[in-house]
Amino acid sequence: MRVILSPALLEAMPEMEVSGLLALDLDAAALPARPPALPETAQDPDALLQDWKRLYKALPGDKKARCSLEYLVKAAQKDKLRSILPLVDLYNQASLISLAPFGGEDVDRLGAGLLLDLARGDEVFLPLGGGEPQTPLPGEAVWLNGAREVVCRCLNWLESDRFKLTEGSRNAVFVSERPGAGFPSGEPGIDWLAERLRPHAGRLVRFRLCAMEPVFDATA
Repeated sequence: MRVILSPALLEAMPEMEVSGLLALDLDAAALPARPPALPETAQDPDALLQDWKRLYKALPGDKKARCSLEYLVKAAQKDKLRSILPLVDLYNQASLISLAPFGGEDVDRLGAGLLLDLARGDEVFLPLGGGEPQTPLPGEAVWLNGAREVVCRCLNWLESDRFKLTEGSRNAVFVSERPGAGFPSGEPGIDWLAERLRPHAGRLVRFRLCAMEPVFDATA
């Protein structure tokens, strides 16, 4: 599998970094289901969420778009986070630990590639939970598979129903974006996630992408 930051994306967001974890041959049935929670030692996230709001306001795309971290933090503060399924619970907890947004996708549904790119505006997106197909706006920062189907809109805002993790997922990829030095790194969350998955995975491969190293190739 390859994970790539496109030249167009890096031209628009030159400081973009992505922390990632590829988890292969998972025994998802052995993972505990535990609702995520905001750690008591976490820094006050309010200022950080304002930074994400300013970033999203400046990016091309739907102006209703919000960082996935905002949904998690606000739900946690209201004690409204509930278990979805173990793999999703784990990456949501990793997001709260690092205060960086996380996404997770089924590798077998994705195929061989995952690309962070700027949308042309003609790509197909199937919203999580169903609904009519959508298209991203031109210039929107989107995750795409090798066939340029939208995996997630506006960085980490809306996930596709087509590539989501399920109870039957055997191979998963997790990614966390850091658009600039003023935002927390997802690396602490990757550390935590790898530790939890290691007993239940045949192989774990970590990766980091940036302008100097924009391509991860698991077959290399």
